[in-house]
Amino acid sequence: MKTAIASMALTSLLLGAFPVSADMHGDMQKLAEEKQCLSCHASDDDTPRAPGFNSIAAKYAGSEMRGYLVDVVMTGGEDHWGSATMPESDERAEVSEEEAGQLVDWILSKHEK
Repeated sequence: MKTAIASMALTSLLLGAFPVSADMHGDMQKLAEEKQCLSCHASDDDTPRAPGFNSIAAKYAGSEMRGYLVDVVMTGGEDHWGSATMPESDERAEVSEEEAGQLVDWILSKHEK
């Protein structure tokens, strides 16, 4: 029973059901900086190069696109947002699947605010 509850809590956390704490926000901001996300994306506003995290969160709010977004963070490419092209993975810092999931959950949590 405890395992089932823990599993449900972890699943909910991974799906962004819990709000991001201030500490986690700082950690995710730092991770986004380390992985060079902020060289194209801004937190609040769209830039000439890429959509802001709030715009991404609004577009994908409530959707079942988390896996797709994790893949986009890991592999880059194009056709994600109009004519904006995300650098290919060999042109930027490597992002693990776990890190990509954390970043996606953090970005999607911005819509809940």
